[in-house]
Amino acid sequence: MITRRCAWLGAVVFLPILSFAAEVQIKGIPSPNLVKNPSIEEVAKDQPKYWTFDSALKENFIISWTHGGRTGNKSLGVKTQTGKMSGYWTQVVAVESDRTYLFKGYYRLGGGRILIWVSGEGALPDKTKVKVDRRFYAASSRGHWLEPVFLPPEALSGPDPDVWLPFEIEVKVPAPITHLAFNMGLYFSHGEVYFDDLWVGLAEMDLDIDVKAAPEERIDRVVIRSAEPAKDIFDSGPLAKAKNYEKTLKALPMNATYEVLVHLADGKVVRKVYSHSENEKGR
Repeated sequence: MITRRCAWLGAVVFLPILSFAAEVQIKGIPSPNLVKNPSIEEVAKDQPKYWTFDSALKENFIISWTHGGRTGNKSLGVKTQTGKMSGYWTQVVAVESDRTYLFKGYYRLGGGRILIWVSGEGALPDKTKVKVDRRFYAASSRGHWLEPVFLPPEALSGPDPDVWLPFEIEVKVPAPITHLAFNMGLYFSHGEVYFDDLWVGLAEMDLDIDVKAAPEERIDRVVIRSAEPAKDIFDSGPLAKAKNYEKTLKALPMNATYEVLVHLADGKVVRKVYSHSENEKGR
């Protein structure tokens, strides 16, 4: 503790010396994003590159890509004039059979019912069909055509139309499928929705660990645990009182929570928890 006298106050002020036992940095490194133009900023021939819109009743839809996005200046927009038909923005992505993927992104729902849909099919050598059909639904009664004359706004429910919400679909790709369609739009409802910051990749990541001991400390051991199920997935063993330690664990489940325990030479244990999904929030 450092003691300093402030003459102009005639008082003694105690200033603590700040120190730490060890600094632990954890970084999740996901696989590359397979979506092209994920933030809808690239436009060619008056249409967002790599994205197409389709419906059996196209005249029922007003599509856009110039509204502000969650990040950047653009997003995929869909607005219906009636609830007679569904319509979707789509991009086909290449995948590997027998691997698990995450399809993620954000939506801003002004009203209606949305469907985010991952689909694909193939055939086995005996001509048996194999399909993928994974879906995410969300709905809001806000923006109803009877509002506000016949329905007061407070009678309607749904998320804030100005807030971007996350979605996620996990897909295990069966053989021999090698391509999946990423579809998102309005599903037989009158409404309005926007999509942005779209991502498709393997449901795994590399985990980088970087530990730096305080000047007066030494690192004795580093243990990495998964939370669910709770078990050790890595143990460095004795480290001969190291000053620094780095480790990268490959191909870990992306949606898991991890805990790093740093055992110091004096018996202290420094803990730090990492969740990739929590770490992404607010970005």
